[in-house]
Amino acid sequence: MSRGPRSRDWARRYPPLAGAVLAVLVAVFVLPSALNVPQSNPSQTLEFAPVPPEDDAPPPDSGNVESLGLGSSSTAPAGDAAGGSGAELPPPPIPDGAGTRPVTKRCVGDPPRQTEDPLSPPCVAHFEGDNFGATYLGVTGDEIVVLIYTDSSIADSVTSRGAEERPKDRYYDLVADPPREDDHLIVRGLRALQNHFNIRYQTYERRARFVVYFEDVGVSPESRIADAKKNLRDVDPFAVLAYTRDGFQEEYVSTIADAGRLNFGTFLSRPTDFYQRYPGLIWSVQPSIEQQAAIFVDYACTKVVAYPVSFSGNEADQGRERVLGLLRADDVQAPEISQFSAVVKEGIEACGGTFAHTGTYPVTNSSTGVRQSDGQNNETHAQANMAQFQASGVTTLIWPQGYETTHTKAGARIGYRPEWVIAGDQQIEGYQTGGFQDQSSFDGHAWVVTPNTLAGDVAESDCFRAYLEGNPNLVEQDIEFLCQIRTYYDDLRMLFTGIQVAGPRLTLATIDQGLHAIPPVASTDPAVPTCFFNPGDYTCIKDAAAAWWDGGAENPYATQPGCWRFAEGGLRHFAGNWPPGDVLEQRAPDDPCSGFLGPAGNFA
Repeated sequence: MSRGPRSRDWARRYPPLAGAVLAVLVAVFVLPSALNVPQSNPSQTLEFAPVPPEDDAPPPDSGNVESLGLGSSSTAPAGDAAGGSGAELPPPPIPDGAGTRPVTKRCVGDPPRQTEDPLSPPCVAHFEGDNFGATYLGVTGDEIVVLIYTDSSIADSVTSRGAEERPKDRYYDLVADPPREDDHLIVRGLRALQNHFNIRYQTYERRARFVVYFEDVGVSPESRIADAKKNLRDVDPFAVLAYTRDGFQEEYVSTIADAGRLNFGTFLSRPTDFYQRYPGLIWSVQPSIEQQAAIFVDYACTKVVAYPVSFSGNEADQGRERVLGLLRADDVQAPEISQFSAVVKEGIEACGGTFAHTGTYPVTNSSTGVRQSDGQNNETHAQANMAQFQASGVTTLIWPQGYETTHTKAGARIGYRPEWVIAGDQQIEGYQTGGFQDQSSFDGHAWVVTPNTLAGDVAESDCFRAYLEGNPNLVEQDIEFLCQIRTYYDDLRMLFTGIQVAGPRLTLATIDQGLHAIPPVASTDPAVPTCFFNPGDYTCIKDAAAAWWDGGAENPYATQPGCWRFAEGGLRHFAGNWPPGDVLEQRAPDDPCSGFLGPAGNFA
């Protein structure tokens, strides 16, 4: 069934991006060079089909999660990256009490897996036996308690009910509390996902009970710590998903981890040693700073630094030797972006690149460059930065994350339109956010290297299917809004995968062993990332794709023109295996547009 035209109408209903992504405060880390980080380069491949089947047709073969073992050692070989081969992994053992009949889970595919999602685990269709009762904190023989912690200071707009203000300092127990007509969109959506994952994934006679907590306004390190202690006391969770807009997330998550509870919230660009401080307790779908920086640095070094100017908006620069400039965020509310920039700078300099000038700006994650809470404004910085880049003869700007729009506009005002080489941050890659840039500066002159996959119509996605299956009465506009955010679905899929592969004896150790048993199989599907965990590694995505901005493209997913076109059809790469040649050697006018909107309205 095609929902394309209705999806385009939905995209039109969203107002300009208010701009918000997780802004968190961390301690100062001593970061190693990205070029010294072991490079993940799985040697195995498996074919995928990019479009899931409809109705009862068998789904395409899944990726590396399909051959996941149960309870395997976390020190299992990790492909070429660890000197071994995924083929050496033992076949998955069957947990005590597991069998094939009677079937209580509707598995799909051949070989079968839990759901239509290619990243769902291999099928465990039935369990009857001992689940060992209260095996860990927040776990009983009947229940697994999952807390979702979220901001209350913003509204979600535009939903089917308009701009919905989030509650403040309020719990919603999605098992004990019946649905109410005035439930917030997040509550309505999480009820559906609670149903979906409990019905489709094997939880060994336990039910995962979601408790949603909306924090109060007035964010500080102290308030985050107080909230964490309050949640531990009130809810006693097994695992937490934490989503905050206004920073100080590390204080919250660290307090949760100090109490031995797991966290599965998506983190953008966190250093490896952040996860290693709490081994097995903090997991992320998104790559670590070092992993993402290694892929971006390799792209910049092999496809940009070594070649002359080829896609500048300044005609006189075409064919010249590239002169690099670094555009770097210096945002106190997003220190992880500054850390990412530092690793990128070190890596590019290590391969022979030099920066003629570095410009900084104080506000990230904003389409306006203005932050009301502290009065910061990028405009003056943008004017000075672009003038100095121009005066320094910079032909090519390296921009390691930190979405904003004032610099492309400031450059256009002085007739300066350099090449843009950008590291994705889950906002820059959106077609809506790309449309907010000055188009004369961006159109054909910007490339992004992103962990995101090539996205199609959100209404045809596994995320959409999961919400609708969990509650067929959800308004489709609301499902699309939640799936464009994606955070809840992706993180809960990783959590439930961990629960299933841990087996009946659910503990920190069995989740760690199960997730580390995912074999290092490289994805060949542009819509599916390569996901596995090396020893001592707790972040999932290991590859990336490159895309270029086409401001005049007829976007099949929106009413306004413009999209990120994924080069090579969205083919994904590891650090060390980008194709040879300048960036334009992989660009084609019919490269597919991505359907990723970017954070719609307010990011969860």
